[in-house]
Amino acid sequence: MINWNQWLVIVPARLSATRLPRKPLVDLGGKPLVVRVYERLSQLATYGAEVLVATDSEEICSVLANHNVPTVMTRADHRSGTDRCAEVAASRHQSYILNVQGDEPFIALSDLEVLVHKMSKERGSMGTLIIKNTKRHDYENPNCVKAVVNDQGQALYFSRSPLPYFRTPANFSFFWQHLGVYAFQRDTLLRFCELEPHALEQAESLEQLRALGHGLPMLTAEAQHPSIGIDTPEDLEAARARFQ
Repeated sequence: MINWNQWLVIVPARLSATRLPRKPLVDLGGKPLVVRVYERLSQLATYGAEVLVATDSEEICSVLANHNVPTVMTRADHRSGTDRCAEVAASRHQSYILNVQGDEPFIALSDLEVLVHKMSKERGSMGTLIIKNTKRHDYENPNCVKAVVNDQGQALYFSRSPLPYFRTPANFSFFWQHLGVYAFQRDTLLRFCELEPHALEQAESLEQLRALGHGLPMLTAEAQHPSIGIDTPEDLEAARARFQ
């Protein structure tokens, strides 16, 4: 049984995305993308969680107000959405934080529940979602992040490179794809954001490698439903087709 009263669910949103300008406000089925993400998560509020959007944009804040979306204004100097989440979490009472990227309008609530349940059961300090992917072109795509995990489900590494490397191509059957959802104990989130960026993080441009590089354990939970993260105009068109 999940005690959702212990959870703060934050959707970080900023306008300065490079590959898809003004991404949170692009239209998806007649509403801004970030509104669609909030609507996807709003059912968790009926269970007792607090769900909100964190942004540094007055424009986003104004748009969200028109859609009755709870919003917190944050500083503009954050390096990442995780830092934005930490600023909000520092003034909240919840023990756990769920960080769902603002470009994940199709994330399955049942997958989030699996991650939250595992975090609570195993008293994890940090966790994320992974999913089995059998598509070779995704395996070779640097925009599709690969995860390597041990038999206990703990993350060993994340990479844009094809990992693990199959010396015999015929042995390839699937890889673990990382989904952009993170769960934290509140104190772990605040500690994570105080750490200096790690060399591995900078090499791969993957924030989660800061945790592994500094020795913070990260558990993984297996998702059952593929999601579409929206990073490019092509992703947006695919999302619009799926939404319809």
